[in-house]
Amino acid sequence: MKPWVIAVLPACFACASAWANAACEVDLSPATVDFGATTRAELLRFAGAQGAGFGLRNVHLRIQCPQVRPIKWSFVAPAAGARGYRWEAGTLQVRIVAARLDGVAVQWRLESGQPVEANLLAPGARIVPWSGAAIAQGRYLQVELEIDAQVADASSRVADLRRFEGHGTFQID
Repeated sequence: MKPWVIAVLPACFACASAWANAACEVDLSPATVDFGATTRAELLRFAGAQGAGFGLRNVHLRIQCPQVRPIKWSFVAPAAGARGYRWEAGTLQVRIVAARLDGVAVQWRLESGQPVEANLLAPGARIVPWSGAAIAQGRYLQVELEIDAQVADASSRVADLRRFEGHGTFQID
């Protein structure tokens, strides 16, 4: 019988865990990312530079504010290097795929105006929608994110069913 590894990031992308300022509402879909149960051999099929993985999953962050404003946001979780986050079984990377502000496609940058390296969210980085040469302002921001959960070698070698979790929050400034 093969041992199974189960990965769930229940609060990592939970709307209840998203912190918004009093004026804006935040919605996350899906609210929980469940990577399911798998064997070590299946994990190794999705092996990347950082080790075995569960493959990519997408989530959608939606922020709605009552008035036009610059919408600044970040993902807050324990850091695992400059461009990743820790979760119980290994590392997690969150990549921005696309963003729309009030229905119009926009770019994204760090609050300082610098580009987001490889479109990966970095611990401590605040992200803003960008249009032309300045921070874009609007009422409704939609962001598509891609999640890549990597599993450390030791975490993939389990003797029995094992559940791994990770937690983080989206914070709106």
